[in-house]
Amino acid sequence: MKVAPRQISSFLNSIPKNIRAVLLHGSDLGLISERAKEIAGQISTDLDDVFSVTRLDGDRVSSQPSLIADSADQLAMTAQHRLVWVKGRGTELLEACKLALARQSEHSFIIVEAVDTTTRHALVKLFDTADQAASIGCYPDAAGDIAALLTEVMARDRIQIDADTKAFIVGRIGSDRAASRRELEKLALLAGPDGVLSYDDVRDALEDSASLAITDIAIAAAEGQIDKLEHSIAKAWAENHNAIMLIRGCQGFFKQLLSAARASKSGTPLVQAVKSLRPPVHFKLQDRLIAQLRFWSSETLLDAVNRLQDAELAIKTGVPDDETHCAQTLLGVCLRGRTLRR
Repeated sequence: MKVAPRQISSFLNSIPKNIRAVLLHGSDLGLISERAKEIAGQISTDLDDVFSVTRLDGDRVSSQPSLIADSADQLAMTAQHRLVWVKGRGTELLEACKLALARQSEHSFIIVEAVDTTTRHALVKLFDTADQAASIGCYPDAAGDIAALLTEVMARDRIQIDADTKAFIVGRIGSDRAASRRELEKLALLAGPDGVLSYDDVRDALEDSASLAITDIAIAAAEGQIDKLEHSIAKAWAENHNAIMLIRGCQGFFKQLLSAARASKSGTPLVQAVKSLRPPVHFKLQDRLIAQLRFWSSETLLDAVNRLQDAELAIKTGVPDDETHCAQTLLGVCLRGRTLRR
């Protein structure tokens, strides 16, 4: 069965009894790992117990196609079910998974992490169509996913946080689940149990290389500074930043410009329009945004936002080279900015 995105949370909270194998696939490796651990914790209380948990990698499975099925057939000595946990790329697991699903035991549970697959992959289709197996796509978080994760982490320690600060965090946190959770855990530790997180606390804590990279790239694109844009993008790749994270961060920047441009068009003074943005713009950047809004109109900004959204969708659905597509899109926006500035 294929687990739809809206059903993933309920599925993980209560895995159907007929399901004996789960495939986790997609481009968010952190989310794949997190969900695999969540499922494994429901099958075995001790994931280090070699008498009930078998861990396999793709290279071993590729050379021994019957290994997953044979491992699943072994009885667990210290638990109710044998857990077989497989990590690989995807293609090399296909034949082994076919054999395992064909002779699935009621006394075992199989978790497969496939980190190099798409929804069109034969391995994914195998789990999609199996009666006793399920596939779960793990792709970069959208804003709603990040907001839900933020609520979960803060509620655990009863931390108070206002709406503007929440919006700021969601806009700054990247789309990789593991990285997002690490950043939110840091914020929770900063506030402490029953603490309060202020906007200033969060801003200072999140001014890391990722947010700085996005700011540098977005400003260069908005101001038409091609040399600075190329330098900032090259630096982002060198620091292993994610293409979708950069595109989405630049979307947020241009959406704020668009919001201010529309407010100004409706009669709000430009300075007030920028100062009233939510989440608030750092005071050091306000003058630069005001200057940019003198040559970017609401119409041209909307076009830039749409272009960035199209790029994010294209990257998510499988362009040949994420980084090249991201850079070309940003260069196009930058060239538009340079033309408008002149």
